[in-house]
Order: sequence, then C-alpha cells, then structure tokens
Amino acid sequence: MTQPKPVLIVGAGPTGLTLACDLLRRGISFRIIDQSESATTVSKAIVIHARTLELLENMGIVEPFLENGLPVRGTNFYAGGKRIVHLNMDEIESHYKYALAIPQSKTEELLTNVLSASGVKVDRPFELVDFSQTADSVLATIKNLETGAEEKLEYSYLAGCDGAHSRTRKTLGFSFEGAEYEELFGAADVACDIEGDEMSGYLSEHGNVIFFPFGDGRFRIIFELPHDNPRINGRPVDENVPITLELVEDVVKERVGRSIKIEDPHWLSWFKVHRRFADGYRKGRVFILGDAAHIHSPVGGVGMNTGMQDSINLGWKLALCLKGLSDDSLLDTYEEERKKVGQSVLKGTHMATKFVTFRHPVAVNLRNSLMHILSSQELVQQRILRSGSLTGVSYRSSSLSSECHPPIDDSLGRTLRLSDDDGEEKPGLGAWIEFARAPVAGDRALDGDCRNEKGEERRLCQYLSSERFQMLLFDGFVASPDGYQGFKRIEDHVNKYFKNLIDVHVIVPEANGVLDLPNYTSVIYDFDRILHKTYGASSECLYLIRPDGYIGFRSQPASLDELVKYLSGVFVLSAVGS
Repeated sequence: MTQPKPVLIVGAGPTGLTLACDLLRRGISFRIIDQSESATTVSKAIVIHARTLELLENMGIVEPFLENGLPVRGTNFYAGGKRIVHLNMDEIESHYKYALAIPQSKTEELLTNVLSASGVKVDRPFELVDFSQTADSVLATIKNLETGAEEKLEYSYLAGCDGAHSRTRKTLGFSFEGAEYEELFGAADVACDIEGDEMSGYLSEHGNVIFFPFGDGRFRIIFELPHDNPRINGRPVDENVPITLELVEDVVKERVGRSIKIEDPHWLSWFKVHRRFADGYRKGRVFILGDAAHIHSPVGGVGMNTGMQDSINLGWKLALCLKGLSDDSLLDTYEEERKKVGQSVLKGTHMATKFVTFRHPVAVNLRNSLMHILSSQELVQQRILRSGSLTGVSYRSSSLSSECHPPIDDSLGRTLRLSDDDGEEKPGLGAWIEFARAPVAGDRALDGDCRNEKGEERRLCQYLSSERFQMLLFDGFVASPDGYQGFKRIEDHVNKYFKNLIDVHVIVPEANGVLDLPNYTSVIYDFDRILHKTYGASSECLYLIRPDGYIGFRSQPASLDELVKYLSGVFVLSAVGS
C-alpha cells in the first residue's frame, strides 16, 4: 500500500506559507497549493508585531523582514487639535520594541523565498475541491484550474489556510458565527508629506482617520463612514463608486483639520469588516488556521499575525507526530491553545473597534477623556502594549503547561530554619517568591543579554533559535558544586534518552573561568545576573521551553523525575529511547 504524503497545505497566504516554512526546517515534506494564479501584489495587512518577529527569529528567517520593513515606534491619537494619547513602543518587553510595517505582498514574497531556496514551490492555480478522511489519512480531491484536471491524493494531514471563505472549514461542517460591522471603511496606500515613524490617528465628530507609515514616505490611510449618514464634507458617498484620490484628500482635510499633500496612490478600496469565529479548529486529521478559523477588525493589525502564530503552534506538533515521536493526542492541544487565543483577539479587536467608532457626542467626549487619562497610566500602557504586540499571549491553562515547586510553608520553614535539611537544594522564602513572580508555565520565554565562553555579548534567544526543545538550568546566585554535578546528571539523561530533541543550557551567574564546571554541552554566562533575575532564579531551578518559544515546564529546584514525568506526556517514551 502506498504511504500517504505527510501534509497538504491549502492556501499560500502568510498563514500557509509560515506553516510551510516551519515544516521545512523540521524536515517534514508537504505540498502547498493556492487557487490564485499568482501571489498578491497589494499591501493588504501591513504590520508584523513583536511576538511574530521573535518567532521568525527563532525560525532563523527574521533578517530579510527587518531589512525590508519600517520600525514603527509609537502611536498617537489626536482630538480637538490636541494629542490625547501617546504610546511609546520602547516599553514593549521584547528585543523588537516596535511594530514592523511591511506590506503583506512583501511578507509573502520573503516566506516564498525561504521555500524556493530549498527547491519548494507553491502549486498554482490549484483548488481543493473536496476531501474525506479515515483514521489513517485524508483523501483530497484537487483541481488544476488551468486545465480542469482533477487528482485524488492521500495525505497524513490537511491544513486549511484557505481564508475567510475556507472550503476546508465548510467541508468539516464547522460554523462561522459572527456579524458584519455596520460601518463602511476606506483604505488608501499613498504617498504623504508627513515625517516620522509613528502611527497617527485623528478622532473627529465627522469620523476617524488613521495614518500608518510603511516606509519611503508612503502611508496606509484608513477611515470609516457612518452607516446611517455616509458623507464627506457634506456630500453623500456611494460605496459602489470607487474611491478617488480627491475623496481621500477631502476626508483628511475634514478630519485632520488641515490639508496634507497626498499623491501616487497604489491601492484605493472600500471594504467591510467582519468578526467571525469557527466553532472548531480540528476534526480528525484536518485543521483550520488563520482567517479560515477567525476573522476580525483590522484595528491593531493583529489578524495576519494571529494566523502566522497559529501555524507556528501547529508546526512542531505535526512534526513530532509524523516522526512517530509523539502521540496523536498532542495535536488536540492546537485547538485547546489557539482557539482561546483567537477568541481573546476577537473580543479585544471588537471592543477597540466599537470604542473608536462612537458617534454620539457625549460618548465621543467621554471616550476622548478616558483615552487621555488611562493611556497616561503606566499599568494601562503596559497592558495595551502586551496586547497589541501579542507578547502577552500565554498558554497557562493548557494541558501542556506544568510546573513543580515546594509549598510556600516548606520554603518559609527553611528560611526560619524550622525544616530539616535533607541534602537537596530547596529555596528559602525569598527565592520561592521570586520564582513565583517569574514567567510561569505557558508564558513565552523572555529574552535577555548574556555572554558566551569568549565573553562576547549575546542574547538568550540566539541560543534558543532551534527547532528543538530548550532546557535552561539555573543554579542560583550561590555557586554549588553539588548543584552543578546534579545538572550534569540531568544533561546526561536528556542526551541519552532525548537526543536531538532537547538542547540543554546551564546558566551561571559568573564570567567564564570563575567556576570549575563539568564539561557541559552549552554554558551561558550571566555575569550581570539579568537572566537569573528575569527567571526568578536566585536559587536552583529548571525551565523547559517548547519549540514555539513558550515555557512548557519549570521546577524549583531542578527535578529530573518531574521533568521525565512531563516529557512522558509529550513524547512516546518508547520511541525516543527511554
């Protein structure tokens, strides 16, 4: 019997291409098809947020994006001729303290280049006509739209990245509940005589207009028209009549309060905004991702990013299952984790959209006052930045998130010397509190400065850029020969039974040469103790980071038994050698 091909990816937008790139680096073969004759040439989505940049860095492909994009470092809102909001993106807790403005067409081009460099191409124009599945495979009917010829092929899994009108979702029978916003929106990609690298929004009684820069003096202008009285400068507007440059100029003059030179339009379009959500992300061997699973308002520019992150969540799980290293149940965590994220994004963008499209004068004045007051509060700014940059996405409630550390009363007794010393390294109360305040299982792994064995400056994420799990072993602020020997036993066990699946890094709070260390595979020097403080590691602890950059397991102190217990829920131990 012919073995089915591993994965069919339907749709070659940013979501499908990201999944393809992730499977490629994990050594999984696939076919990616798209019904369009060619890739998009228009900008569409124009921003990649900090968390997505972190994940692209982990994949080793972020540099071309940085070279082709414009860092947008702040957000401003104006009302009544005054600035009422200023958000400084330098406060984002990431190496990428900005939103990267880059047209979707360029994003797709760069992802396609990654595939092309390995001899992989997108098959165009091919359409998924239908599919059926058994317990072991998916039988897909695919049509060549040029010749009309159809073919039926077997695949182990099918990933539907085929957009809001997804054939995959409809065939699975998933609902796509939601609604259309009443407002009509206009978009214009134009050149403007505006300086700066910050987004600006103008809130007026006539409506709002947003300017988002994406380099070389070009901006995406977005504005909305009220559904009950669509007028610009008192003149009625018909959505069936194409947008003109003159109309955009009128919108800007009316809502900004001054004329701005606007020229060289590359794209002018009316569009309606929907919010919809699928009631399932997986059925058997078929998955839906990106716009096939969720569509929402463009406010915040998180739609494309959420789809790309769907792909990165699914990619490593598919790879482990296809290699026989994990049970099929691991794939259930894709829906478990990403469905909650999608719901949260939908709720947040809906609230933001309704907030900025208020029309009643009293509501508008109240909104403007609240925006001014709340945005000046540091705590509020941090929440907005975490939400907007997607660095706040967490899987704390996931079945893949677990941690182990002693009860607080044990640490309190140890601090007061009321507990017996059993020879194990256990934290005192202060260390317990620091660990409790650090990133927990399910949170993203945080970056930080460190040094290599030569004393050269590095970032933690440079060590973690790999398709494998990453283990961080901290021995705390006080050097402990017994602790370092214990780490060696953990490393030896991992290298024996989980070879090529987990990279082990020992992080020491000293410079190279200060400590007499065992012959570890990787040592990270944290002389300034930045990483120790970030991870609440004043005493011995362990962090296991998933291939998608989220903390899967952590323990205080480092526990090999608890680690193996966790790994037994991820891997098929008989397949990995233990």
